[in-house]
Amino acid sequence: MSKIVNSILHQQNKAIGDERTFEIYNDKYLKVSGRNLLGETKYHLNLSMMEPWPVRHRMVAWRWLLGVVYFAIGSVAFIAYSVHHAELNLIGRVMPFIVLFVLLTLACLVMFLFRSPNVLEFRSRYGGVPLINLLYNKPERDEFKAFVDEVKARILGASQQLKIDKKQMLAIELKEIRRLVDEGALQEQDYSRAKARIMSMHV
Repeated sequence: MSKIVNSILHQQNKAIGDERTFEIYNDKYLKVSGRNLLGETKYHLNLSMMEPWPVRHRMVAWRWLLGVVYFAIGSVAFIAYSVHHAELNLIGRVMPFIVLFVLLTLACLVMFLFRSPNVLEFRSRYGGVPLINLLYNKPERDEFKAFVDEVKARILGASQQLKIDKKQMLAIELKEIRRLVDEGALQEQDYSRAKARIMSMHV
């Protein structure tokens, strides 16, 4: 079957080197490609297994933020100490500590940005597993909103075309989540949580 691309969204967060591409094709499939500090990901989804109503996920990584503050204060303290005692010519001995604390400040800042997502999540219909994360309002608000609206519409359209009962849908979704774990797109704990939720629906 030939591939017909319906829509593409490119996103980038230069602060943490995060790049994402979402491609809707053949009306009911989604290709996800991503690259960040942790590596690259690439996987495909059938839109019919997704919940059409996304959830905004915004979190502040307080521990990393505190790390930024702590090491920044340490850097300033070392600099102030060496300047205040300039007559002792301590700069040579203090400089390694200044460099270390500055590097640790930058590392904590990068991790703070990386661990403080502002994303819109589309989750699996029954297992509730986040399947795609869209960087909120990127590359710009109107383009982002248009793509999100299209994803919603495609999910609803793909779901209406299904001719199987709920029990079969549960089995297919669990199988698809297992595939995504095996491909490295999801974590093992995602599968465990989804399996527990889906199994409870069989009762």
